[in-house]
Amino acid sequence: MPVNVRPESDSSPLWLDDAEYERLVKRSEGGWSRCRDETEWLAKLHYLRSGFKEGKLDAGQFEERETRLVLGWLRRST
Repeated sequence: MPVNVRPESDSSPLWLDDAEYERLVKRSEGGWSRCRDETEWLAKLHYLRSGFKEGKLDAGQFEERETRLVLGWLRRST
């Protein structure tokens, strides 16, 4: 079943097949929060947020990991 890693976007959804999604979220070269490209970053952000919604992380864990992921992406982009 494909995964939309841009679920809030009506005009530009980004669908990944299950195998690609799993490959991207399991990639951890240089640390899990380090992403090679935007698609990997979106997949990991989606994975993290889904885990939080499912109760797999408490609010503190989620905030810490989401912050690390977002700041790592922003630092890479500058």
